Amino acid sequence: MSRPSAISSSPPAAGEPPASATPEALIAQAAEGNPQALIQLYDRFAPRLLGLVRRILSDTEESERVLEDIFSQLWREARQLARAKVSLAAWLTLAARTRALSRLRRRAGPADDGSNTAAEAEILVWLPAPAAMVRLDQRRVLLQKVLGQLPPPQTQALEMVMFEGRTEAELADHLDEPLARMKSELRAATRFLKHRRRAVVGSWTVAI
Repeated sequence: MSRPSAISSSPPAAGEPPASATPEALIAQAAEGNPQALIQLYDRFAPRLLGLVRRILSDTEESERVLEDIFSQLWREARQLARAKVSLAAWLTLAARTRALSRLRRRAGPADDGSNTAAEAEILVWLPAPAAMVRLDQRRVLLQKVLGQLPPPQTQALEMVMFEGRTEAELADHLDEPLARMKSELRAATRFLKHRRRAVVGSWTVAI
């Protein structure tokens, strides 16, 4: 996996950010026109994002194009993202998923109806603060344990929502389940994860 041309061809900046800089510090420097900050963000996040996009699209070349689009957008919107003071890791993850699912939908049906653009515009409204994402990352093992406690049907349904972008009606049809039951399963899974997320972020001592 090579860096996109827009990044790899950027001239070196006068001062390269330290390797220990937070993503939010790097986007602030990118907002000031420092391409080395963008390079560090790419090197830090691209492998994980490519794995997510490739899981959705099952095509390496197409996934790499999505990745290039995301970091081009990151460079263009660096000032807005720096001012928003939200978790950059969360923004990148949600932007990658949104773009990948948009491409997946275009494969299967008519042209995008604009919902992708609307979804991207709403992302900044509800993204978590950087500190919350740091706590989640520090407790990744515990979070995996939480996810493992979901009943298999709920896990399957959530994965299909996450990686295939299916609606409740599409899930019910695909899994041959009544729509009311499908909605109930998803609501139960969401309530469980919200409750456990607070426990994971809040303290290690909560019984999981």
